[in-house]
Amino acid sequence: MFANLLHLFTRGSAETQSYDLAFVKDVDVRPAREPRNRRVEGRLVLGWLAIVLKCGIVGWAIPHYRVPINAAWIILPTLAMAAVCTALYVWRR
Repeated sequence: MFANLLHLFTRGSAETQSYDLAFVKDVDVRPAREPRNRRVEGRLVLGWLAIVLKCGIVGWAIPHYRVPINAAWIILPTLAMAAVCTALYVWRR
């Protein structure tokens, strides 16, 4: 507001031109990408092994105990969420 008022009263002077140029027009900050963490990757592998084991047990238990649902209702959301979490880690910025 005051910059516009100053510009109105001192139109065309050298001071206002340097004053207008003193503002930062754009800042582009790109943080350095964090290196991969071997411990996190190991936990991802262990998590996938646990998920595969769980899906195998569910796939066996539902027909064996004659539960009236399809095993895919449990297995597919589990695999989808695990894939989303893994993709977020792999393709992070």
